[in-house]
Amino acid sequence: MIEISYVLLEKEIYDLLGNNKILVLATSSENRVTARSVSCIVIGKKVCFQTDKTFLKCEQIMKNQNVALCTENIQIEGIAKIKGHPLTEENKDFAEKYKKYYKSSYDNYSHLNNETVIEVGPTYITLWKYENGQPYRDFLDVKAEKAYRQYYDTMP
Repeated sequence: MIEISYVLLEKEIYDLLGNNKILVLATSSENRVTARSVSCIVIGKKVCFQTDKTFLKCEQIMKNQNVALCTENIQIEGIAKIKGHPLTEENKDFAEKYKKYYKSSYDNYSHLNNETVIEVGPTYITLWKYENGQPYRDFLDVKAEKAYRQYYDTMP
């Protein structure tokens, strides 16, 4: 693996994610892994979404905070935290952005009593890429604040 610029890779990844993105969330507990799409808002370097606290994904997060998110060529591993109802003062920034980008979901769900915000702090991100037809991956190790590139072996 070749060490690359952490700052540049981090910027590239968050530029690709933008302010909002539909991501696939994978959760697990008690030897059961599940995945589903969630409507996400990016706040700083955190990925946030809301859900009903009685749903399986939330129950699994309460038992195992290690989650994964993915979209297109981005894979994110992270730690999920339950942040409380979306309409609280603590979640004001989330609610404003969620309303802007997912208005119908905001209108239909955010006022319900069981809704809660989940915040995912990324710990490791993989970005799949190609250079002159050669596949490679860039890795952002958030905990270590290091970035690496790994090329695939190719036939001569």
